[in-house]
Parts: sequence; C-alpha cells; structure tokens
Amino acid sequence: MARTTPPRPLDITAVFPELREHSTTATRLHPRPGAPTVRDSSVGGPLLWPAHEVWPVCDDAGAHEP
Repeated sequence: MARTTPPRPLDITAVFPELREHSTTATRLHPRPGAPTVRDSSVGGPLLWPAHEVWPVCDDAGAHEP
C-alpha cells in the first residue's frame, strides 16, 4: 500500500518565493517496528550482536577530544 503525504494547507513558496529555487521532491519513510531474526538486517530494528563476542570499547580517553 502506497502512503503519500497530503497536500500542504499553505503554498509556502507563495509566501516565500525565494524558497522556490531550493525545492525538490522528497521521499518520506514510514518505518514500522519489526522483529528481525539472525538472518535479517538489524537496520531499523534491534542491533544483533553475537552473544559470544565482547562489546567493543575504547580505552583511550583522549580519542574523543577534538
């Protein structure tokens, strides 16, 4: 089922014509909760980390300083 955004109640480029040159078509995502298994991607779901692997850490306190 295609989901679309309804037309805006106000044409913003009529109010601010200088914005017209910056307009473009956008794609809106409509994510839904999922339950990925070990065979699925974890993008958009819980991070799947192997139980036998240690979670990575950085012991260098200065590594995050600009």
